[in-house]
Amino acid sequence: MALPDFSTVNDALSSGGSLVRAAECHGVLCGILCTTGSTDMQGWVRHLFASRDESVDISANALKILHDVHQGTLAEINHETFDFSLLLPEQESALDDRMLALSDWCSGFSLGLSMGGLQDKMLDNDDVREFIQDVQYIAEACVKPESDSDENTEQSLVEIEEYLRMGVLLLNEELQPPAPAPTIH
Repeated sequence: MALPDFSTVNDALSSGGSLVRAAECHGVLCGILCTTGSTDMQGWVRHLFASRDESVDISANALKILHDVHQGTLAEINHETFDFSLLLPEQESALDDRMLALSDWCSGFSLGLSMGGLQDKMLDNDDVREFIQDVQYIAEACVKPESDSDENTEQSLVEIEEYLRMGVLLLNEELQPPAPAPTIH
């Protein structure tokens, strides 16, 4: 199941009065999935709309879109072909918008890890610990440098996105190892 596109998810969130943007929404979900192996969709949706104006209704269509994000992410993060993708704006979007979304995604991912109950004792692997520190650094540092060309910034952004994508898969595998196949005698 493919994820809905970034703008569709953003529109669904804002139509229901959420202050959370699409990238952060996806980051939170991924963080929870990595730490727990599953997520209570209703709890995740409650978090997304926790600060909303109560007079704004959340439409059935918005909930359907979020359900699709939930199910698509769950399928991708556990797929053996590494087809996992980050919910970010299209490559044609403005560079500043993409960088803000990447920062949002990283902030959401860190929050999701915390919401999922990540504990230091779960981080025996140095690579995993370093990845989580990098995510926090990226969340804070995703500001367009004035001295760098857009072409260099674009290339760096693509590399960071790939690093995050593979890091999430590594973290998920480390914290949620696949169950061993049953032995047939």
